[in-house]
Amino acid sequence: MRRKIPTPERMRVWVRSGGRCAVCGRYLLEGKLTHEEFSLGELAHIVGQQTTKGSPRGDYDLPVAERDLAENLMLVCADDHDEIDRNGALDTLTVDRLRKIKHSHEDWVRRMTGLDRSRGTAVVRMIGAVRGNVVELSKPTASAAVLHSDDRFPEFPLSYEQYGFEIDLRHLPAEGTEIYWTAATAAIDEVIEHKLNQAVRGEHVRHLSLFAFARLPLLVYLGSRLDDTYEVAIYQRHRSTNGWAWPEVTSVPAFAVESPPIDESADAGEPVGAALVLNVSGTIQPDELPQEVADLPRHVMTPVGQTPGVETISSPAALDAFTETVRALLSRLEVTDKHLSVLHVFAAMPLSAGVALGRARDPHVHPPFLIYDRTDSGYTPVLEIS
Repeated sequence: MRRKIPTPERMRVWVRSGGRCAVCGRYLLEGKLTHEEFSLGELAHIVGQQTTKGSPRGDYDLPVAERDLAENLMLVCADDHDEIDRNGALDTLTVDRLRKIKHSHEDWVRRMTGLDRSRGTAVVRMIGAVRGNVVELSKPTASAAVLHSDDRFPEFPLSYEQYGFEIDLRHLPAEGTEIYWTAATAAIDEVIEHKLNQAVRGEHVRHLSLFAFARLPLLVYLGSRLDDTYEVAIYQRHRSTNGWAWPEVTSVPAFAVESPPIDESADAGEPVGAALVLNVSGTIQPDELPQEVADLPRHVMTPVGQTPGVETISSPAALDAFTETVRALLSRLEVTDKHLSVLHVFAAMPLSAGVALGRARDPHVHPPFLIYDRTDSGYTPVLEIS
């Protein structure tokens, strides 16, 4: 005869599991059809309650007196309970495997319920095609990245479906043409001006977690629209993991800018341009620049002591180092090149750095950016950010 599980142990399991199935995450205090309140959870034994053959995993070496304790029980939905105890699943859903599932879920519940309620972050997603390619950037993907990388919990406000702020560029016509750039910037402006700014003014949003996959000029433009009014955490997709969470790394690269000597003889009243070449994830050779900018003063940023590569920026600290180097250069130009009329920007860098570059520019004191897009025929100016 099955023993009744003591009430204190039952309560411990329910609380530790947060009222959710430890396997699938289903909320177990409400029906999904009627939405009426029901207690739908079941307590599954990891090591079977009995030592007999008919008790799943009952032959495991665990004292009988410990089998009805919370440490040996997991809260699950009826479907998962049935599968856990099926004969065909016992070789896969072993004691060690079930303990790992239980502890992972309960640790997550404890961490989430321990977060300060003011530590919410509104998720902003911008996704477009890059030369016909689109990556997966779903709500669960963004949520998982925030929970892994930051001590905040993701929020998706201001929509019935709770999808949050979305800028969808996937279906715009004629990628890479003037029509495309115009439509894409208009889509960005629509979300920033009519949704995001309104939420900030209403104090619904105080912190943003930004996920963006699009052509580089659009990332810079998006960053330019997110000024210091917003506190922003920027994420990027990493080739090493195919995910959006920042990897666990300890090394932080430094960046340096090689600039031409200051021309003291230049006419201070004559507007001139300059080129900014950002060699972060790759290297742009001088002969790749268009002829019209070949003779302009050129500022070239590179990582110190390493070859530019796709993983150069692989942590928020590395992105901060990049941003601070850009800001230092712009501040220097503000002093030494007051007559600078436009900065021609050529970039080989990760997506996150594109957003950071746009945010670094102060429209009140820094020259306009003319952003170039790389095509099969070379670099073409596509967006001016003023």
